[in-house]
Amino acid sequence: MKANVERIAAPLDASFVCRRRREASFPFFWHRHEEVELTFIAASRGRRFVGDSIADYGPGDLILLGRNLPHTWHCERVKGEQADATFVQFAEDFQGPEFFSRPEWTRVRGLLERARQGLQFDGRARDRAGERLLGMPRLDPARRLLALLEILEELARARPCAVLSSLPYEAPHRHDEARIDRVCRFVNARFREEIAQPEAAKIAHLSAPAFSRFFKRATGRSFTGYVNALRVGHACRELIETERSVAEIAFDAGFGNLSNFNRRFRALKGLNPRDFRRQFHARGAAAAGL
Repeated sequence: MKANVERIAAPLDASFVCRRRREASFPFFWHRHEEVELTFIAASRGRRFVGDSIADYGPGDLILLGRNLPHTWHCERVKGEQADATFVQFAEDFQGPEFFSRPEWTRVRGLLERARQGLQFDGRARDRAGERLLGMPRLDPARRLLALLEILEELARARPCAVLSSLPYEAPHRHDEARIDRVCRFVNARFREEIAQPEAAKIAHLSAPAFSRFFKRATGRSFTGYVNALRVGHACRELIETERSVAEIAFDAGFGNLSNFNRRFRALKGLNPRDFRRQFHARGAAAAGL
């Protein structure tokens, strides 16, 4: 199931969208858009789908989504209750192409890079940001802009926050260092093939032991774990967007056998590939009235 492309236009008196959404339910609508989105759920319970992440959500859910990251919130109609969410959507360059390149916005620029995999916030930062976000639709445009920038700056300082999708759908440079960038580009282009760690170590101009330490420090994963995450992320997209068989998807993603694929997939996603696909297709069919 391919994500619908949503076209978003800011109002005439503002440079970004800020809205409150209150409905009897949130229908399943798998979509993406060019704009960054920050959403706070005031009321409703259901399932949240972000990239290849599937999780339950409830009141207080605060999520930052990078550009082009497919997503949807889905909850059923409950008698006497209303789903309630407030969100903002803005282009990364909505204040000009150089705005977030200024030194004062270094943390926010990093936040937007990390948001390409989807970020979930908790604790005091979530509570403060959620409260501010709820009040934003009532502000005049200038104060609304200031409130958004303050929220982003505060979230950029928040620790920890949970990364949702195993991989970004529009991959940025993962690190500033030229060395890890070269290695990641090499691995990202070759992960569906047989790829040995010594090849990557050669790209980094490091010995095998030094490369192992360097890669784990730079990415937070072992080299094998990183390759497996790339393969599982690729498989998730195929499971969502195509009708190919699980076995065909597994081999195309670079796994040598189906049992290893199922084991790695469950370890990373918490369920098997068929159940992962079923959850998306069931919501999509229900949304289409099939």
